[in-house]
Parts: sequence; structure tokens; C-alpha cells
Amino acid sequence: MLPLLYETILQAQVLVRLVTSGVFGMMTSTCLLLLVLPSAYAILEDFGWREEMVEEEGSSSSAVKV
Repeated sequence: MLPLLYETILQAQVLVRLVTSGVFGMMTSTCLLLLVLPSAYAILEDFGWREEMVEEEGSSSSAVKV
């Protein structure tokens, strides 16, 4: 997609807006996946919220099994 982003001919100028949104959307989603999501898990684990959620899921699933 990057070669189409830098294209200067008239026919490709129609697609430049579409390609721009696609490229930046993929870059944003990749950054969110690689940086923000692990950071959020680390922050939740520091606060102890992740352990509480796991305990709640364990207790509800054991009640269902019985």
C-alpha cells in the first residue's frame, strides 16, 4: 500500500485518500495491540484487579459445574 500512497499520477490520486486511511488505521491498530494492550494488563495486574476477575470467574464456573 505504501507505493500507492506515494503515487503521483492522476488515476491513483482517487485512491490516495482510501490508502491513507488504510495505512494509518493499520499502524494505529498495530501500536494499540503491541503497546497499549500489554500496558493495560500490567496496570491492572499492579492494582490487583486481574486477580479479582480471575477469582470471580473461578467461583462462578465452579458453581455451574456442581
